Formats: sequence, structure tokens, C-alpha cells
Amino acid sequence: MRFFFHITDRYGVSPDTIGCDLSEQDAAVLHARRLAAELAKSGEFFRGSVVLVARDTLPTSWHKGEDDTAASRAYI
Repeated sequence: MRFFFHITDRYGVSPDTIGCDLSEQDAAVLHARRLAAELAKSGEFFRGSVVLVARDTLPTSWHKGEDDTAASRAYI
């Protein structure tokens, strides 16, 4: 399954338009925790950030490639 890891802070959302293929939801949560930990190490500016996990609900055969925009995907 493909998961997307959007980063939000007080200024808005930085969308992940590429995503990452992981075996299950638990692996995606673990990856999000690692991202959040790395952001926290980056300094005061990133300490208030949140990593949102979104699962791609489109079948793999529907993807045109990694250059697809987030608008062409459905999230739950």
C-alpha cells in the first residue's frame, strides 16, 4: 500500500505528493513517528509540527507515475 506523510505546522500543510510503499498501516505509523522524531531534532521551528498519514485508496494500476499530484488521489 502507498502512504503519504503530510507535515503540518502553524503555517499550514506541506503535502507529500510522492508517498512511500509500505506493507501495512502499522509500518506507516512507525515511519511517521520516525519522521516526527527527526523533525523534532531539527530545531525549535519544527517542534510544533505534526505528521499526518494518509493511505492511497486508488488501485496501483490507476497511477500514472510518481509525478501525479495529490489532487488525483483519494485519501481516507
